[in-house]
Amino acid sequence: MTHDIQSRRAGTRPGEAKTEAETLGSVLARWIKRSGLAHAGDRERITRAWEEILGPEAAHTRLDGIRKGAATFVVDSSTLLSELNNFHKQELLEGLQARVKAPFISDLKFRLEKRA
Repeated sequence: MTHDIQSRRAGTRPGEAKTEAETLGSVLARWIKRSGLAHAGDRERITRAWEEILGPEAAHTRLDGIRKGAATFVVDSSTLLSELNNFHKQELLEGLQARVKAPFISDLKFRLEKRA
């Protein structure tokens, strides 16, 4: 009886084996995907592609992070922020997706850099 209760709690049936490595591995995989760490290695590729796409204006931006499919860039000028958001967002997104082969990026977000 005790074995049956423990098996149900662990998500297995009596007589069915479940290893800790499988359980831990699946939990870690979900956590890494949600945290954005799965794409941490892509930051450099994204930054290089961003500089190619945006040209000299890229010096006024920096990649802040990637979360839930959105790459967020910090911009140092409200004028540039407005221009990127209102006139070039879709074009930049498509260029980034093509150059980085990054289907995990589905949106671009821009925010103004906070000044002290």
